[in-house]
Amino acid sequence: MDSAIEKNYKAALISKGLDKEHIRFNAKNGVLTLKGSVKSPDQRQEAQQIAANTPNVQQVLNELQVNR
Repeated sequence: MDSAIEKNYKAALISKGLDKEHIRFNAKNGVLTLKGSVKSPDQRQEAQQIAANTPNVQQVLNELQVNR
């Protein structure tokens, strides 16, 4: 199930154009952890929102940094 979460999240990032950012993610037991960096607080929020709306995700740990 975790690999399906990762696949769905990656597809959602691509559809939103966030796949060009430096977002690394890992799903474990329904918890999706986001790491890496994005260009703005809005992108950080959007990445978290996408993760929260991904099927079977029970929790999102957003560790993304914002590069200014």
